[in-house]
Amino acid sequence: MNNITTTKRDDGMVVASDEMHEIETVSLVVQVKTGSRNEQIQNNGVSHFLEHMAFKGTNTRSALQIAEDFDAIGGYFNAYTSREKTVYYAKVLKDDVELASDIISDILQNSLFAEDEIKKECSVILQEIAQTNDTPDDIIFDHFQSVAYPDQAFGRSILGKVDNVSSVTQAQLKQYVADNYYNENIIITAAGKINHSELLGVVDKKFGGFYKSGAKHEEKAIYMGGDVRVNKDIEQVHIVLGLNGVSYDHDDYYAHQILSLIAGGGMSSRLFQEIRERRGLVYTVSSFSSHYSDNGIFGIYGATTPENANEFLHVAVDEMQKLMQNITKEEIERAKSQVKVNLLMSQESSIARAERLSGNIAAFGRYIAIPEALQKIYAIDKSDLARALESILYSKFKPTLASIGKIDKLIKYEDLIKKLNQG
Repeated sequence: MNNITTTKRDDGMVVASDEMHEIETVSLVVQVKTGSRNEQIQNNGVSHFLEHMAFKGTNTRSALQIAEDFDAIGGYFNAYTSREKTVYYAKVLKDDVELASDIISDILQNSLFAEDEIKKECSVILQEIAQTNDTPDDIIFDHFQSVAYPDQAFGRSILGKVDNVSSVTQAQLKQYVADNYYNENIIITAAGKINHSELLGVVDKKFGGFYKSGAKHEEKAIYMGGDVRVNKDIEQVHIVLGLNGVSYDHDDYYAHQILSLIAGGGMSSRLFQEIRERRGLVYTVSSFSSHYSDNGIFGIYGATTPENANEFLHVAVDEMQKLMQNITKEEIERAKSQVKVNLLMSQESSIARAERLSGNIAAFGRYIAIPEALQKIYAIDKSDLARALESILYSKFKPTLASIGKIDKLIKYEDLIKKLNQG
């Protein structure tokens, strides 16, 4: 199904390709293994700011010229920042790979970070922060992260604080690039109508100007848990309940994914059926299992009316505890089928394949072929899920409860802990 080839260059940069003969496009992904967790408190938000500035002018292209060059070849260009990576990507026709690579390499290696562009982009990002603050189902996860990982880079907002964003300087951006945008910290992948030797040729020609080494800052993420409540006059109460999870390389990585699907991953899931369908408490309820290089979180999100908030939490905990006794074979098989379908459907998209290849290399040090992933998933049985669930519900770590809305009557944090321990 895949034609994967990976090369670690002499300079430490990893280049990998997934050749797809049947399509006429190529998706190119440049992942820099740096994000908000690699920031310090004084420059929190700089990773995201830098991503915005990448399109604002280089030594050879103005911001307008970058936009015109993108539009001239069509296709799709974008970028995003997370806690552990910054990703720049493009999807273009096969004949335009070299030009697309030239544009991306130019903005990553030769950006000017002009002061007037910094001021303009600062205004844009401040609007993005304001929009997030005004959107409770977005900002609730920032509150959640901050109390799960208090006083740590991992708990800070990816967008950064207003004061930090307002004071970003050209020197700060250049220093962050020097510290983090170096060869060993970069993975370049491509999927589509391109073979590996062609990709290596493009990388040799276009991506040779990165720093040879850097001074990457990274602190260990330590899950702590806790309670954060934001009293706000809005119609719903938004709630995230989180518990300690596992990292990418943990033996229970796949078991956590299956548990998340059984708990709240679809219309047949426990939480959806009990909380929405039978009780009508919510419009939206879901569970999630987030994994990182050294930690993870298993969580539940829902939004309901203030008078139903406590019932929502009680039922959510009850349903998780019931899973300890009565996960059915049918539920397990449905969850496995969901994983299989998602993996196989993603194979139809070159950008999904390029991103999966890049993500696998960053997380596992190699590509995990679809058959290998499915073999691990289908090997999971009821005892594996019970062990993983026990570690989630009854670990030594406190739960994380984040809420926003009219929360005056919301269950006390100590009582929630007692409720969890009753199982």
